[in-house]
Amino acid sequence: MSSSARLVAVLLFTLWCMPASLHAQSTTKAPAKAGRGTVSGRVTIKDKPAVGVTVGLRQTTNGMPLEKVYKGVTDQEGVYHITNVPAGGYDIMPAAPAYVMDQIGFPRGKTVLVGNDENVEDINFTLIRGGVITGKITDVEGRPLIQHQVSLYRTSDLVSEQRQVFAANNVQTDDRGIYRFFGLMPGRYKVACGRGEEPFVATFRSSRIIYKQVFYPDATDHNKATVIDVKEGGESTNIDISMGAPVQTFAVSGRVVDDKNQPFPNIRFAFQRMAMDRYEVGDGSAVSNNLGEFVAEGLMPGKYGVVLYGNQNQDVRVDQTLFDIVDRDVAGLTVRLVKASSISGVVVLEPENTRAMAKLTQLQLRAYVNSPSGAPASGSSTFGTIGPDGSFRIPGLSPGQVNFWLSAPNEPNAPKGFLMLRIEYNGVAVPRGLEIKDNDQLTGVRIVMSYGTASIRGNVTIANGALPDGSRMFVRVMRQGTPQTPVASAMVDARGQFLVEGVPAGLYEVIVTAFVQNGRIQANTKREVNVQDGMVNEVSLTLDVTPLLKP
Repeated sequence: MSSSARLVAVLLFTLWCMPASLHAQSTTKAPAKAGRGTVSGRVTIKDKPAVGVTVGLRQTTNGMPLEKVYKGVTDQEGVYHITNVPAGGYDIMPAAPAYVMDQIGFPRGKTVLVGNDENVEDINFTLIRGGVITGKITDVEGRPLIQHQVSLYRTSDLVSEQRQVFAANNVQTDDRGIYRFFGLMPGRYKVACGRGEEPFVATFRSSRIIYKQVFYPDATDHNKATVIDVKEGGESTNIDISMGAPVQTFAVSGRVVDDKNQPFPNIRFAFQRMAMDRYEVGDGSAVSNNLGEFVAEGLMPGKYGVVLYGNQNQDVRVDQTLFDIVDRDVAGLTVRLVKASSISGVVVLEPENTRAMAKLTQLQLRAYVNSPSGAPASGSSTFGTIGPDGSFRIPGLSPGQVNFWLSAPNEPNAPKGFLMLRIEYNGVAVPRGLEIKDNDQLTGVRIVMSYGTASIRGNVTIANGALPDGSRMFVRVMRQGTPQTPVASAMVDARGQFLVEGVPAGLYEVIVTAFVQNGRIQANTKREVNVQDGMVNEVSLTLDVTPLLKP
């Protein structure tokens, strides 16, 4: 997981509560997972069959790109069949890069829940040809800029200057300086090339030559950029940008030493540049040689901090190292490594579960430190292994507030079934993360987990109308208590069904929320569910969409 706080922050939705009618809850035995199902449907373009289009189905449990993809190809009637599909929740989309779905806001995919040996039919797609934006990027003398990143922004994403905004798409220029975005949803866009200074127009450089960000046609302020109105199948040409002179960059060199001033070899660290009131994530990196020496090039003027990448050395961190680049190279910088803080303790399961404990010891316990305001962020999370008795030790920590999560090796997500109930230190529950100070070696931390094999399967019925185009429904499962604990989330599929697996036994609140694409209004409904382990706990909810349909 990235060190940036934006990648570890939990996405929270602000929900508008409203009355809802609820149906009876029932509990049935979980079906076997060895079943096979099918998914079929039709793909059309302008009411005509789309022939030879591959439709892919991928599980949505963890969203990992290495998961198996199930495929089907449309025939002469535009009909596809995907066979041998295990039970579970999936994303499904046609592979037609130049086309998008005609549903505003969700250009290519749907979700579908497949039961054991279920034949799911009529998962249909109506495609429209996407729009195109193309142009040329040149330098101040009119020469083409080759292999430079060009970024596309939705104008609706550029309404706030208080948060980072990432491009909706990025492409590189070719050997003529030409770029081309295609398969775009109809809408309003802005195009930019170069490195943005403010976090709310963040871009990632793809060239050693850096240019200050310029929006089409010649604006350094996105508010003054020309809006490009993309129509269905339309092509906006000659969206050309002439860049200014390259930003002058500089080198920084020095030594990495330990707390006794001895060289520290083969350690990798990053430079983070301050933008507005916070440090950006990664603006160059370096590795010390056998003498502890390092050189890094291509750094823009600005204020910098130095951070280590996690888990390189078990017990050191960077002593705060700040420096400025103004108008020349920085030489003789000393990066001092000092003893880091650590946290040790035990992970326990409530209730005890020998088989689940065996699974737990194959996972990693990760820690992320929210650094104090104005300090560089940690280079990455650090982690420790979990012993057969549940013991752990996480080294390499800086001062700040520590948050924990489980993950499988080389994956950001924990296998389903594990839920962190609370963190205890000195016998007291710590609700908002564990505070750690400089050179702390905290012991006796107790992380209480639960493990479950239950599922919550539900059906959502829409009352008093239909969801507007561009709407989607999500389900969240919250464990009852003070405060409530988020357990899992899932999409509600095209048929109004959802499935959440790996839920421990207990009392939960299931919340289904519909969002309109423009964010104007939301509607939700909720239901308490008493989950029994090893069971499929079925629940039906009715969502009144009247507020969504009001002008």
